[in-house]
Amino acid sequence: MKLMFTMKLRTALLTGLTVILFAACDGQVVYDENKKVDSEKWDMNDKLFYEVDIRDTAARYKVAVNVRNSTDYPYSNVYFFMNTILPDGSLTRRDTIECYLAYPDGTWKGKGSSNIKDNRFWIAKNVRFEQKGRYVFELYQATSDTLLKGIMDVGLHIEYQN
Repeated sequence: MKLMFTMKLRTALLTGLTVILFAACDGQVVYDENKKVDSEKWDMNDKLFYEVDIRDTAARYKVAVNVRNSTDYPYSNVYFFMNTILPDGSLTRRDTIECYLAYPDGTWKGKGSSNIKDNRFWIAKNVRFEQKGRYVFELYQATSDTLLKGIMDVGLHIEYQN
């Protein structure tokens, strides 16, 4: 009797976990990758590269930058430059991106522990990628500091637009 109850409980738990896992999987996400940077001295010449394979040129997408910072970061915002290299090898214009990491009163935005914060900043919505293939996104810091302290990870997130 005890063995039967244990097996039923185990089956119920596994079924519940499977349902939760499938519900947590977001079919809308096309790409999501974060890359570590030197949180003590991210050099303005150190570029991050994200390679994204786009197959659906009819779809609309939204694009975000993920930023993980420590509360040692000395500013309330951070600037990035982003270049996009199309599948045919041509380069689009350079975009300048500003992300506000803190509110005007100095409290940090984002989720996380007391001294590490994670943020997602939507930078473009309703985007169409005109070419099928591999897009390369080149991202680098564009602050006035040649060596930036306090940024830990920077990522690119792309998902289908609803």
